[in-house]
Amino acid sequence: MKKIKAVTFTAAGIAALGLAGVSSAKSPVPGKPGDQNIVEIASAVNATGEFDYLLGAATCDYFEGAVVKLLTGEDKLTLFAPTDAAFRDFLGVEQPGEGESEPSGEIFPCAAVPPAVLFDVLAYHITDGRRFSNSVFNKNNSKMIEMLNGQYVISNPNLTLNDNAGQTIGIPSLDFVNINASNGVIHVIDTVLLPFSP
Repeated sequence: MKKIKAVTFTAAGIAALGLAGVSSAKSPVPGKPGDQNIVEIASAVNATGEFDYLLGAATCDYFEGAVVKLLTGEDKLTLFAPTDAAFRDFLGVEQPGEGESEPSGEIFPCAAVPPAVLFDVLAYHITDGRRFSNSVFNKNNSKMIEMLNGQYVISNPNLTLNDNAGQTIGIPSLDFVNINASNGVIHVIDTVLLPFSP
Protein backbone atom coordinates (compact mmCIF):
# COMPACT_ATOMS: atom_id res chain seq x y z
CA MET A 1 0.00 0.00 0.00
CA LYS A 2 1.38 3.39 -0.98
CA LYS A 3 1.94 5.59 2.04
CA ILE A 4 0.57 9.12 2.12
CA LYS A 5 3.14 11.87 2.40
CA ALA A 6 3.55 13.08 5.96
CA VAL A 7 1.24 15.94 6.83
CA THR A 8 3.19 18.82 8.30
CA PHE A 9 1.44 20.92 10.93
CA THR A 10 2.12 24.47 9.76
CA ALA A 11 0.66 27.81 10.71
CA ALA A 12 -1.03 28.10 7.30
CA GLY A 13 -4.63 29.06 7.95
CA ILE A 14 -7.69 27.52 6.38
CA ALA A 15 -8.22 30.65 4.27
CA ALA A 16 -4.77 30.15 2.72
CA LEU A 17 -5.94 26.78 1.44
CA GLY A 18 -8.54 28.45 -0.76
CA LEU A 19 -11.65 27.28 1.07
CA ALA A 20 -13.51 30.57 1.13
CA GLY A 21 -16.80 30.36 -0.73
CA VAL A 22 -16.69 26.66 -1.60
CA SER A 23 -20.07 26.07 0.03
CA SER A 24 -21.73 27.79 -2.90
CA ALA A 25 -20.36 25.22 -5.36
CA LYS A 26 -22.73 22.99 -7.26
CA SER A 27 -23.58 19.72 -5.54
CA PRO A 28 -21.79 16.74 -7.08
CA VAL A 29 -23.38 13.92 -9.02
CA PRO A 30 -22.42 10.59 -7.39
CA GLY A 31 -20.35 8.36 -9.63
CA LYS A 32 -19.40 11.07 -12.12
CA PRO A 33 -15.83 12.36 -12.39
CA GLY A 34 -15.44 15.59 -10.44
CA ASP A 35 -13.13 18.58 -10.66
CA GLN A 36 -13.64 19.52 -7.00
CA ASN A 37 -11.55 18.10 -4.18
CA ILE A 38 -12.93 16.19 -1.21
CA VAL A 39 -13.42 19.27 1.00
CA GLU A 40 -15.03 21.28 -1.80
CA ILE A 41 -17.49 18.47 -2.47
CA ALA A 42 -18.31 18.01 1.21
CA SER A 43 -18.86 21.77 1.43
CA ALA A 44 -21.09 21.74 -1.65
CA VAL A 45 -23.19 18.91 -0.25
CA ASN A 46 -23.14 20.92 2.97
CA ALA A 47 -25.83 23.17 1.50
CA THR A 48 -28.16 20.58 3.06
CA GLY A 49 -26.32 20.76 6.39
CA GLU A 50 -25.11 17.16 6.18
CA PHE A 51 -21.41 17.71 6.89
CA ASP A 52 -21.17 20.74 9.18
CA TYR A 53 -19.68 18.65 11.99
CA LEU A 54 -17.20 16.81 9.77
CA LEU A 55 -15.94 20.05 8.24
CA GLY A 56 -15.92 21.71 11.65
CA ALA A 57 -13.81 18.89 13.10
CA ALA A 58 -11.37 19.02 10.18
CA THR A 59 -10.89 22.77 10.66
CA CYS A 60 -10.29 22.79 14.42
CA ASP A 61 -7.64 25.44 15.14
CA TYR A 62 -5.31 23.01 16.87
CA PHE A 63 -4.78 21.12 13.58
CA GLU A 64 -3.40 24.34 12.02
CA GLY A 65 -4.86 23.38 8.65
CA ALA A 66 -3.18 19.96 8.43
CA VAL A 67 -6.36 17.87 8.06
CA VAL A 68 -7.79 20.19 5.42
CA LYS A 69 -4.45 20.22 3.61
CA LEU A 70 -4.55 16.43 3.50
CA LEU A 71 -8.11 16.37 2.13
CA THR A 72 -7.42 19.05 -0.47
CA GLY A 73 -4.04 17.73 -1.60
CA GLU A 74 -3.02 15.70 -4.62
CA ASP A 75 -2.80 12.31 -2.88
CA LYS A 76 -5.72 10.07 -3.84
CA LEU A 77 -7.84 9.22 -0.79
CA THR A 78 -11.15 7.62 0.08
CA LEU A 79 -13.15 9.33 2.82
CA PHE A 80 -15.94 7.64 4.77
CA ALA A 81 -17.90 10.77 5.68
CA PRO A 82 -20.18 10.66 8.74
CA THR A 83 -23.32 12.78 8.61
CA ASP A 84 -24.10 15.51 11.13
CA ALA A 85 -26.51 13.12 12.87
CA ALA A 86 -23.66 10.63 13.27
CA PHE A 87 -21.42 13.26 14.84
CA ARG A 88 -24.20 14.39 17.17
CA ASP A 89 -24.51 10.81 18.42
CA PHE A 90 -20.72 10.62 18.85
CA LEU A 91 -20.67 13.83 20.90
CA GLY A 92 -23.95 13.21 22.75
CA VAL A 93 -25.45 16.40 21.30
CA GLU A 94 -29.19 16.66 20.71
CA GLN A 95 -30.54 17.41 17.27
CA PRO A 96 -31.53 21.11 17.22
CA GLY A 97 -35.12 21.93 16.34
CA GLU A 98 -36.04 23.58 13.07
CA GLY A 99 -34.55 27.07 12.93
CA GLU A 100 -32.48 26.51 16.07
CA SER A 101 -28.70 26.83 16.15
CA GLU A 102 -26.30 24.33 17.64
CA PRO A 103 -26.47 24.31 21.47
CA SER A 104 -22.76 25.06 21.80
CA GLY A 105 -22.98 28.02 19.43
CA GLU A 106 -20.33 26.44 17.21
CA ILE A 107 -20.36 23.78 14.52
CA PHE A 108 -17.95 21.40 16.23
CA PRO A 109 -16.88 21.78 19.89
CA CYS A 110 -13.13 21.47 19.26
CA ALA A 111 -12.26 22.21 22.88
CA ALA A 112 -14.32 19.21 24.03
CA VAL A 113 -12.14 16.65 22.21
CA PRO A 114 -8.38 16.27 22.78
CA PRO A 115 -6.47 16.97 19.54
CA ALA A 116 -4.74 13.56 19.43
CA VAL A 117 -8.06 11.75 19.92
CA LEU A 118 -9.88 13.73 17.23
CA PHE A 119 -6.99 13.37 14.77
CA ASP A 120 -7.02 9.60 15.35
CA VAL A 121 -10.78 9.48 14.78
CA LEU A 122 -10.59 11.55 11.59
CA ALA A 123 -7.65 9.51 10.23
CA TYR A 124 -9.72 6.38 10.90
CA HIS A 125 -12.21 7.63 8.28
CA ILE A 126 -9.65 7.90 5.48
CA THR A 127 -7.93 5.21 3.44
CA ASP A 128 -5.29 5.46 0.77
CA GLY A 129 -6.30 5.44 -2.89
CA ARG A 130 -9.42 6.06 -4.95
CA ARG A 131 -11.64 3.20 -3.73
CA PHE A 132 -15.10 2.82 -5.18
CA SER A 133 -17.71 0.56 -3.60
CA ASN A 134 -16.66 -2.46 -5.66
CA SER A 135 -13.18 -2.12 -4.13
CA VAL A 136 -14.43 -1.48 -0.60
CA PHE A 137 -17.09 -4.20 -0.47
CA ASN A 138 -16.62 -7.80 -1.61
CA LYS A 139 -19.74 -9.57 -2.89
CA ASN A 140 -19.17 -12.71 -0.88
CA ASN A 141 -16.72 -12.09 1.97
CA SER A 142 -15.80 -9.51 4.54
CA LYS A 143 -12.47 -7.77 4.06
CA MET A 144 -10.14 -5.62 6.12
CA ILE A 145 -9.35 -2.08 5.03
CA GLU A 146 -6.33 -0.27 6.44
CA MET A 147 -7.05 3.33 7.41
CA LEU A 148 -4.58 6.22 7.63
CA ASN A 149 -4.17 5.85 11.38
CA GLY A 150 -2.79 2.32 10.78
CA GLN A 151 -5.88 0.53 12.13
CA TYR A 152 -8.50 -1.42 10.20
CA VAL A 153 -12.21 -1.42 9.52
CA ILE A 154 -14.02 -4.50 8.26
CA SER A 155 -16.28 -4.14 5.23
CA ASN A 156 -19.12 -6.62 4.77
CA PRO A 157 -21.00 -7.88 1.71
CA ASN A 158 -24.22 -6.23 2.99
CA LEU A 159 -22.62 -2.76 2.57
CA THR A 160 -21.86 -2.24 6.25
CA LEU A 161 -18.60 -1.62 8.10
CA ASN A 162 -17.42 -2.77 11.52
CA ASP A 163 -14.99 -0.65 13.54
CA ASN A 164 -12.68 -1.33 16.49
CA ALA A 165 -15.45 -0.40 18.94
CA GLY A 166 -17.66 -3.21 17.59
CA GLN A 167 -20.12 -0.85 15.93
CA THR A 168 -21.92 -1.71 12.70
CA ILE A 169 -21.88 1.28 10.39
CA GLY A 170 -24.28 1.62 7.49
CA ILE A 171 -24.64 3.70 4.35
CA PRO A 172 -27.75 5.88 4.70
CA SER A 173 -28.42 6.10 0.96
CA LEU A 174 -26.95 4.51 -2.14
CA ASP A 175 -27.16 7.98 -3.69
CA PHE A 176 -24.17 8.90 -1.55
CA VAL A 177 -21.58 6.26 -2.36
CA ASN A 178 -18.93 6.63 -5.05
CA ILE A 179 -18.94 10.43 -4.98
CA ASN A 180 -15.96 11.08 -7.21
CA ALA A 181 -13.70 13.97 -6.22
CA SER A 182 -10.64 15.22 -8.09
CA ASN A 183 -8.44 13.72 -5.37
CA GLY A 184 -10.46 10.69 -4.29
CA VAL A 185 -13.84 9.23 -3.44
CA ILE A 186 -16.41 9.92 -0.72
CA HIS A 187 -18.79 7.35 0.80
CA VAL A 188 -21.34 8.75 3.26
CA ILE A 189 -21.84 6.72 6.47
CA ASP A 190 -24.38 6.93 9.30
CA THR A 191 -22.05 6.48 12.31
CA VAL A 192 -18.68 7.90 13.37
CA LEU A 193 -16.06 5.17 13.10
CA LEU A 194 -14.24 4.62 16.39
CA PRO A 195 -10.65 3.29 16.47
CA PHE A 196 -11.04 2.56 20.19
CA SER A 197 -13.67 1.26 22.58
CA PRO A 198 -15.97 4.04 23.80
